[in-house]
Amino acid sequence: MVKAHGRWRRIEQGLDELGYHQPNTSAVERFNATARRMNAHQVRRSLAFSHRVDTRWALAWWSVCVYNWVRPHRSLRQRLQQPQGKRLYQQRTPAIAMGLTNQIWNVSDLLRYVVYP
Repeated sequence: MVKAHGRWRRIEQGLDELGYHQPNTSAVERFNATARRMNAHQVRRSLAFSHRVDTRWALAWWSVCVYNWVRPHRSLRQRLQQPQGKRLYQQRTPAIAMGLTNQIWNVSDLLRYVVYP
């Protein structure tokens, strides 16, 4: 598993390679809708609540990490040159598309990953 510690320069380079040169309103709104669906604390009317702001921030960052490292995105998949049985596509996450890793992580990989300050 390839792991990367990023600098803004590398992130901007990856976004340029993917063709994102300026903010896209529809992409931002789609991401916000996905984040609300993944995190019940961001929905207006739900039984989930958090009194502390740091808890809300932690949950928001958790959903960002899961979105980018764990969940494959249909729009990022690539067709395989040689189909493997019924499998026609290689599933990818945004982190794979940017070259930050070479495989889809699972939640235990994400929880075990050590982040150094």
